[in-house]
Amino acid sequence: MPGTPLRLAPLAAKHDVSMSVLREALTRLAEHNLATLSPNQGFRVVEISRSDLIELTELRTNLEGLALTQSITAGDVAWEARVVSAHHVLAKVTIPRQDGFGSTDEWSEAHTAFHEALVSACENRRLLAITASLRNSSELYRQLSALPADEEQRDLVTEHEQLMVLATSRRVADAHAALVQHITRTTEVVLATTLRTTPL
Repeated sequence: MPGTPLRLAPLAAKHDVSMSVLREALTRLAEHNLATLSPNQGFRVVEISRSDLIELTELRTNLEGLALTQSITAGDVAWEARVVSAHHVLAKVTIPRQDGFGSTDEWSEAHTAFHEALVSACENRRLLAITASLRNSSELYRQLSALPADEEQRDLVTEHEQLMVLATSRRVADAHAALVQHITRTTEVVLATTLRTTPL
């Protein structure tokens, strides 16, 4: 959960890795704003806030939307195949965990792969690196939106299918609008549930 201390020794034992490997992994998580390192306190899961989520969403919709537009414009048949294939995998995996909190690792990986496929024909490597970093940073918030009660309020399967169809049909403006709505909807769910009493 956000703010939870990440103790090196117990984590290294749990995952059967050396302390140096674990420290490197946590450092990389910190680079993607999924963990923080404080002097004399060690690593922690990053804290969440309404203001951070709103700022993150603004950047994601602007930059990932730009990357998608460029990707659709530059994409060839091989790109279309990547998008369709990634969507096929995403549509086949289970979303909720058995304990009812968040999404399964398989779905999270397939979800990331689908969004990466959508923008994969964008030729601006720096833009892709930034969008990937922002997507990683938003993963904690996305997990908090993936609660059974909240999932009933939206149809993720249809949202992703719509993105696939619009992108591969080269409907640039419609695909851009659908992506913005898709990202924004997750933000709205988290703001209305998990962060509803958190000040800006």
